[in-house]
Amino acid sequence: MQRKVLPFGLFVLALLVFPPLLSGKEPPVIAVVSFENHTRVYIPDVENMGLQYLESALLSTGQFTLADRLTVDRSLTEIGFSSASGLVDPAYSIQLGKMLGAKYLVAGNVIDINCKTTEFRGYGVTTHRSFVSVTLGLRVVDAERGTVFFIDQVTLSRENLPFEFTSVRISGESRTTLQNLMQEGVRRLVGRFSQKMTQLVSQATPSARTVRVFIDSIPPGADVEIGGIFFGNTPCELFLEEGKVLEITVSLAGYDSWTKKVLIRPDLKITATLRETPRTAPGQTQVQVQVGIDSQ
Repeated sequence: MQRKVLPFGLFVLALLVFPPLLSGKEPPVIAVVSFENHTRVYIPDVENMGLQYLESALLSTGQFTLADRLTVDRSLTEIGFSSASGLVDPAYSIQLGKMLGAKYLVAGNVIDINCKTTEFRGYGVTTHRSFVSVTLGLRVVDAERGTVFFIDQVTLSRENLPFEFTSVRISGESRTTLQNLMQEGVRRLVGRFSQKMTQLVSQATPSARTVRVFIDSIPPGADVEIGGIFFGNTPCELFLEEGKVLEITVSLAGYDSWTKKVLIRPDLKITATLRETPRTAPGQTQVQVQVGIDSQ
């Protein structure tokens, strides 16, 4: 008999990481509206970089359906949505959410960039060592209510860098360093947002109550299957969801198996007395099964 054993640990992990997918519900649509540089430091193409980092990080959580970028841009243009202040106005947020069919609207920004370069001179050699820190912000609006659902910021830094930063224009190695800091900062912010979403799903879906069920057979050592999945051998004690009707099968080689739909209730005891399958002529079978079910 081929047994399908449920990998329980993997199942629990998947519940934590991908709750919308395993709950049977469609993941909410989320739209990344803007990513802005609010500092005086010029970083080439920082807005597009930020949008890509945000969309990639959100999609990788498996918790959302991402609104198409072109559709978002067209909708923003159509309603004259200002990325700098649009999410502050509930009317604009609600209107944009309806146009995109989105539950959440996301905006990110570079809040601050702090650069410092120190010059060292000695033995006729001049070297530069730099420190840079980047502060990023993330704002998520509930598009159905026009209210702020999540807001947070994070600061990351690098020091002792072997090249010079300027406080006006970022390029070359400096730009690469800032890109890495931005990507890591976005990942952390989205991770925190993802944790809040996971907590929200857990609170909205009350956990099912499990109860103890004892299953035995005469003779012992029989396979116990529920819904075609192997759970163990008799005698065994299982914890199953109360109130569910489950199809339980008790089977042992050389004996007639027993299959019955059972309503799960606290301290349920199931005992199946199996009898050997009699050896009969081809085409003839004789089955005798005695079953006892009692609840304490």
